[in-house]
Amino acid sequence: MLSTAYKLKIEDLVRGQYVRSPEGTEPSYLLTPWGQHIPRARVLGTVVDKFVRDDQGYATLRLDDGSETISLRAWREGVPELAAFKMGDLLDVIGRVREFEGEVYLVPDLIFRVEDPNWELVRELEILRARRLALAQGVRPQPKQEAKLEPRQLQIEVSPTSPEVGPTIETIDEVEAPPLPEVPDETKKRVILAIEKLDKGEGAAPTDIAAELDLHQADVEDALRVLIVDGEIFEPRAGRFRRLG
Repeated sequence: MLSTAYKLKIEDLVRGQYVRSPEGTEPSYLLTPWGQHIPRARVLGTVVDKFVRDDQGYATLRLDDGSETISLRAWREGVPELAAFKMGDLLDVIGRVREFEGEVYLVPDLIFRVEDPNWELVRELEILRARRLALAQGVRPQPKQEAKLEPRQLQIEVSPTSPEVGPTIETIDEVEAPPLPEVPDETKKRVILAIEKLDKGEGAAPTDIAAELDLHQADVEDALRVLIVDGEIFEPRAGRFRRLG
């Protein structure tokens, strides 16, 4: 079951804070300045930039609604849909909120070309009404909290190698976790279907998924990591994965 897509100004997405669970076991979401938890968003804007890679493996559109801009991104089978739109098109987009290297973007689920520009005013009034209601309930927009990525130090006591040598302390700097890998939507869908087929109640193992799809296990593990963060699957126990919902 898909989550609700909230109608927002693009500035609410760009100025929001993307939240991932530390272990990747909970669905990710964007916390807007208005305190909303947004896994999916609906925005209305004009295409101001377009890029389609020569091999048709990746495409992006940039939307502008007058408050900010945001990119729509697609891989593989999603590329033709984005490629069909042109500069200046007014689009109503429902998409999953994602973040990569500090940039929030949308992976579209549905895109509608809007012919009547009066719908921009309608959307503006809908969002304004929602904001007024929030203000009446005492909600005030909060500034974006920038994460401070400073390494911490762990102290590890090392046993002495001889009675004459006392214990020593070594410090190890913790480093930031690497960013999520880019995994084509087609691969993610195939992995989800394989999990549904192989799961007999205790989840599916990466080795079984790789064999089912004839993929390298490293590619399957990348897809599993991304799907956990996307909120599509979960890990009921170590090394076993199940479809969420």
